[in-house]
Amino acid sequence: MKRRPWTLLVILGAAFFLLLGRLGIPWTRLFPACPLHAFTGFDCPGCGGTRCAVKLMHGDLAGALAMNAFVVVFALAAAVWLGAAVWREWQGRPAPRIPPWSAWTLLAVFLIFGVTRNLPWWPFTLLAPH
Repeated sequence: MKRRPWTLLVILGAAFFLLLGRLGIPWTRLFPACPLHAFTGFDCPGCGGTRCAVKLMHGDLAGALAMNAFVVVFALAAAVWLGAAVWREWQGRPAPRIPPWSAWTLLAVFLIFGVTRNLPWWPFTLLAPH
């Protein structure tokens, strides 16, 4: 039988994600508070990410977007890429390649998101965790 690393990764990841969502553990209390927010009062690009992930585990897309829209968009993009990788693997083709410039683009979007979510005007205030 042919090895299927992406298929196994997706199946195990999905099972783990669903299991964590059903356990009812208060994940947000297990992690320390954001040091940037504690010292400056500003939200870093990752603030609300844990609460966002918990809301995604429970299927609350609107609540997840309210916590951290970047995490939701990134998770969706990662799920689409993994789905494409599994599909191509089942067809006997290699997984889609991620272009080298995408890491720099992701970093730029992450930093821009971090700045815009701290702007005190609408609609930017919607990007802050609430």
